[in-house]
Amino acid sequence: MQITGIRTYMFNVETGQRQIRAKTAREVVFSQFKTWLFLKIETDVGISGWGEGSGEWLSPMVQTTLHEWEALLIGKDPTEIGVIWEDIQNRLPWKGGPVFGSAIAAIDMALHDITGKAWGVPVYKLLGGRRRDRIKVYDGALFFGGSVDDALQMAHESVAQGFHGLKGNPLEGRSWPMDRREAHRCSEIVHAVRKEVGLSVELMLDCHGSPTPELAIDFAHMVADAAPLFIEEPCKFGSVDALAQISQRSAVPIAMGEKLFTFQEFKEIIDRRACAFLQPDIAHSFGITNFIHIAHAAAQQQMLMAPHNAGGPIYFSALMHADAAIENLLIQEANCTWFRRFGEWAEHDWVLKDGFIELNDRPGLGLEIREEIVAAQKFDHSMDFRQYRHADGSWKGW
Repeated sequence: MQITGIRTYMFNVETGQRQIRAKTAREVVFSQFKTWLFLKIETDVGISGWGEGSGEWLSPMVQTTLHEWEALLIGKDPTEIGVIWEDIQNRLPWKGGPVFGSAIAAIDMALHDITGKAWGVPVYKLLGGRRRDRIKVYDGALFFGGSVDDALQMAHESVAQGFHGLKGNPLEGRSWPMDRREAHRCSEIVHAVRKEVGLSVELMLDCHGSPTPELAIDFAHMVADAAPLFIEEPCKFGSVDALAQISQRSAVPIAMGEKLFTFQEFKEIIDRRACAFLQPDIAHSFGITNFIHIAHAAAQQQMLMAPHNAGGPIYFSALMHADAAIENLLIQEANCTWFRRFGEWAEHDWVLKDGFIELNDRPGLGLEIREEIVAAQKFDHSMDFRQYRHADGSWKGW
């Protein structure tokens, strides 16, 4: 069996998120759609594999990279996953980064998909077998940009869909670096949601890597008695010292990792145990192969995995198989709006029930892409760049 070529499909998908405009600029704060990128690797025996390198604003660059690398794939045995994964990276004098990481990830997923289909086994079998029968998931779409009632409504909707975990983005509305008024407002929402849903529903808080460490620590103490499972990205990426200091002083466990890509970047965090939970993004951090390396290293430090997820059905299926195979999974991010729509683009058996998604034994990644429908989707304009600023016009971060 040999690889004969690749196809890519890039298109925009609405998020269902409310449009919010910046107070000091005409641009939007959040884009109302994301740009997804699907990769199909074809072989000479009629078996094809699918991967996803959806990188939001970076998707066009990832698509270009994949086509530049097609010559490195043609003629290769797709079942030699690790060999191809290493070979492409060894050809490049520049290492790391989200563009290369996302392109490698898409290829890695597709190779795993082909191999599983060729051998008649689900991908988790290729990773050593499954250590669990179902995956605990949460909905990452709780809204902190409005009133308490707005947040409660979204919480009710997610729980009604079958999610037993909710995550939102507090501190987004702060007007300056130490805006405790915004911290108290968000704390009020956290406590109201906790009172409404009870302790059977996990709450998580994603600060998007933008607060100062001092504000993040203050906020952690404000919400600690509402028992959040974790606070995610409580400071800007780049300082392991700042992250470690927050972890030591926070009254709530800290999670991070979606902005890291290479194994070495994760290893520095793991070796220092600078946070409690790791959140690699399987579509940006060099795919399933690197995800498994990261998980094994984290397990040695008794760190749990709470993987990031902001993509489509292929991306999600790759996570399901990787999550099944690792020993140290905590919980998996999902999105209620997109999960309900996955059937538009792919035939799959993923069913949400009582906060979990049951695994199945379909070969490969366990889904079939509706290629004609995907090919008809449009990429008609790029995502809006985020305007994320304080009241004085200075950049907030993230």
